[in-house]
Amino acid sequence: MYISFNGNLIKGSDAFASPNNEGFQYGYGLFETLKIVDGKIFFIEEHLARLKKGCKELNIGLAYDLKLIQKYAYALIHQNNIVFGALKILYAKDNDGYDLLITTRKNAYNEEKYTKGFKLCFATTKKNPYAKLTYIKSNNYLENILTKAYALKNGYDEAIFLNVHEKISEGTYTNIFFVKDKIIHTPSISCGILEGIMRKKIIDLIHACNLTLKIGEFNKEDLLGADEIFLTNSLMEIMPVYQLAHTVFPLNKNHMTKRLQQDFYHLYYEK
Repeated sequence: MYISFNGNLIKGSDAFASPNNEGFQYGYGLFETLKIVDGKIFFIEEHLARLKKGCKELNIGLAYDLKLIQKYAYALIHQNNIVFGALKILYAKDNDGYDLLITTRKNAYNEEKYTKGFKLCFATTKKNPYAKLTYIKSNNYLENILTKAYALKNGYDEAIFLNVHEKISEGTYTNIFFVKDKIIHTPSISCGILEGIMRKKIIDLIHACNLTLKIGEFNKEDLLGADEIFLTNSLMEIMPVYQLAHTVFPLNKNHMTKRLQQDFYHLYYEK
């Protein structure tokens, strides 16, 4: 497999990181993960816009035009013959310069996972809504990785963070929505969440379908008392949840989740 490093296509086995690279030493950088379907990179403009915004927040100069990064990304998926999969764009500070790394991999989400749904637990650590990095998709992702690993080790698919005020925040790599009495709910950005690209697409879809959405602060009990729960991110899009802690959510009753899955498919895959 090839990778793209600073615009150059090279074999992954030939790649190396400078020992002085600040992205490698301190996590001083950002990343974006995107879905590839039929050779198309979904929502790449939105992802790159977030990357650019994150660079500004972290005082990282963006040395590449966004259209040029797109060009590098498509050159890589063509070189690797990727039709369906995932693309990762990583941009890191390297002393007085910057490194742009683009890689590809399989997308692990298959029909079986959507049919079964996800099993969730609550994370033991809390999200800090006052921390700057909470709202930036930076390479400082260790807390999320460790929390996800703990969840997987204990038989769960994902863990949900509460924030320091005991309000629902987000998953380790997902945003969360829940349905109660036909009203869709999702935590506000101020609860300490990363504003996911897919989260925004689903919010737009909810409005387009004239469904009722409430964005705000919600307690653990609100989530446990929901009729339906689903998760979103750019690779999974909409993932139904069948269990949270000891509470089961029968997937034969998640009518709102199924409707949004179908409407999303019609909107983006039947063009």
